Amino acid sequence: MPVRENWCLRRRVPQAWLEQIAPLGLDPLLARVLYARKLDTPEQIAAFLSDEGDLGDPFLLAGMREAVGRLSRALDEGQQIVVYGDFDADGVCATALLVSALKALGGRVSPYIPDRFDEGYGLNEDALTWLQGQGAQVLVTVDSGVRSLREAAHGQMLGLDIIITDHHSLGAELPSAVAVINPKRPDCGYPFKELSGVGVAYRLVEALFCDIRQRSSSGPGCEQYLDLVALGTVADIVPLCGENRLLVQRGLGRLRAAPRPGVRALMEVARVMPDKVGSQDIAFRLGPRLNAAGRLASAMLAYDLLVSDDENQAQRLATELNALNEQRQQLLEAQVSKARQLLGESDGRTLLFVAGEGFHEGIVGLVASRLTDGFYLPSLVMCRGAETTRGSARSIEGFHITQALDHCADLLSRYGGHARAAGFTLANENLAEFRTRLAAYSAQHLPAEILGRRHMVDTIVTLDELSFQTPAALAFMEPTGEGNPEPALATLGLTIAGLRVVGQDGKHLRLDLSDGRRRCQAIAFRQGYRMQELKTGERIDIIYRPSLNEWQGEVSLQLVVEVIRKSADVSGHG
Repeated sequence: MPVRENWCLRRRVPQAWLEQIAPLGLDPLLARVLYARKLDTPEQIAAFLSDEGDLGDPFLLAGMREAVGRLSRALDEGQQIVVYGDFDADGVCATALLVSALKALGGRVSPYIPDRFDEGYGLNEDALTWLQGQGAQVLVTVDSGVRSLREAAHGQMLGLDIIITDHHSLGAELPSAVAVINPKRPDCGYPFKELSGVGVAYRLVEALFCDIRQRSSSGPGCEQYLDLVALGTVADIVPLCGENRLLVQRGLGRLRAAPRPGVRALMEVARVMPDKVGSQDIAFRLGPRLNAAGRLASAMLAYDLLVSDDENQAQRLATELNALNEQRQQLLEAQVSKARQLLGESDGRTLLFVAGEGFHEGIVGLVASRLTDGFYLPSLVMCRGAETTRGSARSIEGFHITQALDHCADLLSRYGGHARAAGFTLANENLAEFRTRLAAYSAQHLPAEILGRRHMVDTIVTLDELSFQTPAALAFMEPTGEGNPEPALATLGLTIAGLRVVGQDGKHLRLDLSDGRRRCQAIAFRQGYRMQELKTGERIDIIYRPSLNEWQGEVSLQLVVEVIRKSADVSGHG
């Protein structure tokens, strides 16, 4: 059954408002996008466009003083500290940040990132036992641990002092630990709740450095770690607003000015210009390569790259990550095809459930994401082993997937995540009941009105309103991503003057578009299949972002098309 598509104009901008803010000297299209995002006063606009601003006091985070006190004592007494991370880009960046910062303070510290395949997500009892046997006295989690109640209790029994830093959704109770730092704690007075895992780790480092400066009147600064904050925050798809926006803005500045050797090598293999790196480069080029390590091999490859100060080692590791990413892309295409075959027709279902022995545990989340994008339904994809099944879930706006898993907590041996993404493990004998219960839950909590994809349009424009300066003007919306998407322009009633498929296997669609006065080239990535339904001379509406395309020394304006439909009106609201 085809997905219902709804085009929604965020806000229609009044001409009087444009005249009112004319003294600000904004590009007209940038001004219209800002108004669409409800940034409609000079003060709001200035604050949004500036990278100046204050972060909240890190000591407002519940548990921060206890964590800083215990780490300060560990540093003073030379105790062995372990930073226990996660295998995704956010967790790896957080691990690299905290280990580097503690070493800069003279700490005895080592990283530990669990193996996705042998240990799974979160704290692991066998790992804690081994680490304590190796001399660990203090263990700090980053980007994980807030739902590891049994494991934290085991660590305490061993004599480990555990500090948990996390940003994932909370369970019914907190683990027993020296401190649990998570801005989502209901008793936490910190004003910004959407920090990434690396963002929480950065605030811990800031608080620790502040405490040391107060005691010794000197100490290092944190700015050198902002590049890691930007990488992990964008890659983890947390909202790029508020403090996350400030942190990523400053981190991008660091990446452009002084990329560390490993990141510079990664940019080279990903064909990213260091002086022009932006949030989309992290989201689609750098982040996937960092994630590829934990998906197909060991996340320590990505960690070693981030902390390396040796150019030759960095080049070798970046090349290895690039090869893993290419392998990941090929495997993903094959497994998405297999998942679609297993699903068959999705008519009548409110949730997609795929489990099989042939799915690769490292990419089930990506497969679920593709299914959710394609069918616009919550999707769970699982790799079934001999005794246990491990899987990932992706959801749509309005359906909190981790709360759905809460409804099945008694069937799961481990789980955690956010509103739109989660991971879980369960015994095979619970799989049938898990499916039945989730299907019933989704049928009850997924009203028909949210089962339609919404495409938000910032402003409707004509081709005459676009210029070579438009992409640069709209770049002031950076960093863009979750919570602050790239500007979405719409143009209606364009005539297809030409179209053809391009790229490997005809995956992409190239269009030549005209409004009767002006012609413009457009590219629709991963929409080559639409060659069968679109015809030259047909009139279409498009949602897109303008870009500059450089080919053989010539620069031209190009529309990067996200959505195509047969000509119709865009409905407005708000």
